[in-house]
Amino acid sequence: MNRREALKKLGLSFGFLVGAPTAVSILQGCSNSGSTAGATAMFFTDVEKDIITKIVDIILPATADTPSASEVNVPEFIDQYVNEVVSIEEQDRTKEYLGKFIEQLSADNDSSDVSSLTEDDIRPYVAESLEKSPEEEQRIYEEINNYTQAKQNGESIELFDEVANFALLTNLRSMAIWSYKTSQTVGEEILAYEPIPGRQEGCVDLEEATGGRAWSL
Repeated sequence: MNRREALKKLGLSFGFLVGAPTAVSILQGCSNSGSTAGATAMFFTDVEKDIITKIVDIILPATADTPSASEVNVPEFIDQYVNEVVSIEEQDRTKEYLGKFIEQLSADNDSSDVSSLTEDDIRPYVAESLEKSPEEEQRIYEEINNYTQAKQNGESIELFDEVANFALLTNLRSMAIWSYKTSQTVGEEILAYEPIPGRQEGCVDLEEATGGRAWSL
């Protein structure tokens, strides 16, 4: 089974359904209401949202020129998107993977309060999952597929931490990057932004046209 086929069957696709009108309205809602950082989570618990916030800020940290993921409300978008757009099956799967990730954090760090953990505490888990070789990724995709198929057949099967972490973190990475690039702040202030496009010019030097920046969507 190739990677594309595995993804279709695993339901690891909520990060790729973001072109839907509902998703666009969520993005606008997150932007129009100003900063929603610290707002009560809609789908995730406050603890889960705190962990997600730290994960997406590890993936997209602030730099001298760009804001972090949480500074443009990426965690709020993910929370609202999972709550309003993805299927119940995908919601359950996301909760299961995130729950195992938090259990692992708690056990490894001997802490019942995972909210007290810092980004530095969580960073090794993110790196371990997102720096797999192509061969390792293929093996994990197959393991996820086997797990999903067994669950659908009502069979008892163990979900290993490595597999759950990979599924969770690759999905969050996809969601974080997409929502970050399409946020109002990044779209208007970081990327090349033209609110009223002029004539189409097919062959231009990107460096001359935008200073090397990609166009805002």
